[in-house]
Amino acid sequence: MGEIWTLSSKSYRDAIGLLQRAGSTVAIAVLILAASGFISIGVDRLINTMLGRQVAGTLLNIVGIWFAAPYLVSLYRLLLNNQTVPPETLRNTQATRRFFAWSAVLAFITAAPGYFFAAVMPPGLTSITPENAELTYLVWPTFFMLIAVWIFAIRTITLVPAAAIDADAGIAAAVQQTRGRFWFVVGAVTVPLLPVMLLGMLLTLNTGGILSIVFSIGMALAVLILAVTVSANLYRWLLDNPK
Repeated sequence: MGEIWTLSSKSYRDAIGLLQRAGSTVAIAVLILAASGFISIGVDRLINTMLGRQVAGTLLNIVGIWFAAPYLVSLYRLLLNNQTVPPETLRNTQATRRFFAWSAVLAFITAAPGYFFAAVMPPGLTSITPENAELTYLVWPTFFMLIAVWIFAIRTITLVPAAAIDADAGIAAAVQQTRGRFWFVVGAVTVPLLPVMLLGMLLTLNTGGILSIVFSIGMALAVLILAVTVSANLYRWLLDNPK
C-alpha cells in the first residue's frame, strides 16, 4: 500500500508540474476532447436509435483523440523522457500514429458493452424494471462484458504511454508488464483519480448555469492531467520493477 501512496503523491506532483511547464498544451488537449464531447451531445439529438448514438459518440471521441494526440504525446514525453517537444512537430510521427491507433482500439473496446446493450434492447422497451422479462438477458451479459472490459483496461494500461514514447507498445507487452500486479494497478489508479472525480461530480451536480460548466471543464482538466500522470508513472514503475 505504501508504494501506491507514493505513486499517487508523485502523480499529483507531476500533474502540478505539467500545468506549470506545459499548461497551454494541457489546456488545448482538454478543449479538443471537450469539444468532441459537446458535439456528441448535439449529434445525439439527430439520431433516433440507441445503437446509432453509441457508435456516433465513439467515432466523435476518436476524432477528438486524433486532433489531441500530438498534445498528449508531448505531455507523455515530458513526463517519461523529460523532453520538451512542441506538439505541432509530432502530428505525422510514428509515435503519434501508434498512440492514436491504440487509443482508438481501446475506445471501441470500452464501448463494446454499450453497443451490445443497445443492439439487443427491444425497440418497445423504454425502461428496465424487475417486471421486464428482458431484464436477465440484457443486464447480466452487459454486466459481465463491463467486467471483462475493465480487466482488459487494467491489464493494458501501459499501452498508451509506451506508444507515446515510441517504445514496445502491444497487448502482449502490456499484459506481461502487469502480470501479477492487477490489484496493485487498480489501487494505483483508483487512489489518485477517485477523489478528484467524486469532488468534480459533487460540484457539478450542486451548481447550475455557467458555474456548472466551469466546474465540468475544471473536472475534465483535472481528470485528464491525472490520467496522463498516473498512467505514465505506472508505466515507469512497472518497467523499473519487473515481476
